Amino acid sequence: MIIISFLGDILGKAMSFIFNIVGNYGLSIIIFTLLTKVLMFPLNMLTQKNSINMVRLMPEENAIKIKYIDDKDKRGEETLKLYKKYHYHPLLSSVPLLIQIPLVLGLVYVMYHPLTFIHQFDASTISAFKDWLASFAEPDKLGENSYQLEIVSLIKGALIPDGFPLPDALVQPAKEVFDLNTMFLGIDLSKTPSFKSWDILLSIPLLSGLSAWLLCVVQNRVNVLQVSQGTLSKVLTTLFLIAFSTYFAFLVPAGVGLYWIFGNLFAIPFMFLYNLCMPPKKYIDYEYLKRMNEQRIEKEKKHKKYSAREKADYKKFFEVKDMKLMFYSESNGFYKYFKGMIDYICENSDLDIHYVTSDPDDNIFKDTRPQIHPYYIGSDTRLVPLFMKLECDMCVMTMPDLEKYHIKRSRVRKDVEYVFACHGIGSTALYRKGALDWFDTILVPGIDQFNEIRATEEVYGTPKKRLVEAGYPLIDDMLEQYNSTEHPANTIPKILIAPSWQTDNIIDLCIDELLGELSKTEYEIILRPHPQQVRHEPEKFELLKEKFSENRNITVQTDFSSNNPVMEADVLITDWSDISWEFAFVTKRPVLFINTPMKIMNLEYEKINIPPINLTMRTVIGEALETNELNKTNETIDKMLRDREEYAKTIEKTFEEHVYNIGKSSKLCGRYIIKRLTGK
Repeated sequence: MIIISFLGDILGKAMSFIFNIVGNYGLSIIIFTLLTKVLMFPLNMLTQKNSINMVRLMPEENAIKIKYIDDKDKRGEETLKLYKKYHYHPLLSSVPLLIQIPLVLGLVYVMYHPLTFIHQFDASTISAFKDWLASFAEPDKLGENSYQLEIVSLIKGALIPDGFPLPDALVQPAKEVFDLNTMFLGIDLSKTPSFKSWDILLSIPLLSGLSAWLLCVVQNRVNVLQVSQGTLSKVLTTLFLIAFSTYFAFLVPAGVGLYWIFGNLFAIPFMFLYNLCMPPKKYIDYEYLKRMNEQRIEKEKKHKKYSAREKADYKKFFEVKDMKLMFYSESNGFYKYFKGMIDYICENSDLDIHYVTSDPDDNIFKDTRPQIHPYYIGSDTRLVPLFMKLECDMCVMTMPDLEKYHIKRSRVRKDVEYVFACHGIGSTALYRKGALDWFDTILVPGIDQFNEIRATEEVYGTPKKRLVEAGYPLIDDMLEQYNSTEHPANTIPKILIAPSWQTDNIIDLCIDELLGELSKTEYEIILRPHPQQVRHEPEKFELLKEKFSENRNITVQTDFSSNNPVMEADVLITDWSDISWEFAFVTKRPVLFINTPMKIMNLEYEKINIPPINLTMRTVIGEALETNELNKTNETIDKMLRDREEYAKTIEKTFEEHVYNIGKSSKLCGRYIIKRLTGK
């Protein structure tokens, strides 16, 4: 109450100042309303910028909601990082509203105290008026927020009761009250609208609701936030503001209702002014935003659609007795890492394979072999307890960070053997610190990973894991497929650009300059960005297509249903993608690496004192350029093409030195699993 009284005093003086100039009560309120909008302009411009940042981050926020649909903690963590990235402050948009509330309350206070703020009578005069009123009025008329209006109403309406004349000291002040014109367009702004008296006062609530409707109609088309909202949200917001504005005008004197009406009306031109100073379309792709929102909605529908199936599969999983072998896959894309060993197990044993996947469309559900038992468990509400209650003999997975986040070792059975199958032949030292500590067994692809894991155990004093020198089944499958078909030499050399999907990759840092250099050649250039980056930033690639549309030798390939050109390229250009190893070791062709900032998940990787293969092999299986050396791109590629036979020999030798059991890895992985589970 003290704060409202303080604000009322300030606003009362402002209103009195304006009234003394214009001499009209209603016009004073309108001018006062306009001045508040002008004074709040700088703050509202900050809000405009904040709102633009909010809309800009919405596609990525939708992607986070899709990715972590069942993990509220992770979703919140990633969302906070996103807010920081875009300099978005969630509370800033509420500041104008928080200021508006005390402004309205202060204005209400002024309206209820006309003797204090409009007439500016001293305290003794006001006290004398109150004592006079108390001599005959009922107690409910003497409230702090009503007695001054009651006094004004009695004086202006000549309703002074017989036998209770005004004291001589109040005759002149009463004349000033009587002379004050609180009428505006036939409406007494000192009175409060009510259905008890059907008069012109009811036009204030009506106009208040209409002004709110008009404001909503305009802001749904102009306001940076409202434009991005769905139809239902817009309708609900409009209905709420109309209802609130109408109802509010019945609670306060008509003068406050007039302030509210013109506050809504003045907000409309100011919205256009904000957009003129900071145009949202300059920063926001609304079509992209719409597509991402549709994807999120579709994902949520899909999640809801499969919930019954998930529940049934969860129940079915725990009905299995004496389960020996389970595989876990995060999505359909991870089956390729298990395929070879699963095929071997099915062909050489009668072991049942219980395959849990978090993808309802996983191709494993199309596998009709009787030994395969697939289950869809996608939500953390079931996936987490499934792992916690696991009672199989062995669990094979490609997902690291066991025990570090939501996926834990079994709390029911302590002797489950957790087997990690590497889904790449890059450095394991660059995984998150402790990512492999809780696994019992690692199916190791090569000597580099073997040495890194042993060195990590030594540095941190963690228990030694069982390391199986298995090799890399995926690359064996790729070799078999590649060698089973003809690969005629390209008449025109084909250069493939396949960046990773991480912050500050080739696309983000230097794609224009790189394509600009390559456009000077006669080579066939194919840019095949990571599917996830295309999904999140489609407008970026549409601009690239348009920019290089005149260059017939440059293709920006965003349709991933087309034939994969990876294995047909003469040279691959990438940054840190693991596709580099697969391309080089399968085709025996060189890779040009662009040294964008490396994504390092383990800041302590140097402690093990083994340089990561991701760094050391770059100039062995190809060449590396810094981002400020792209002017050397064409001469470097020319050299690689001239020396392709030497590169082929070096790559073949490197492959044999660094990767275990080439051509036999699926068999060795499958044999290890069978022996551990059957003893045969």
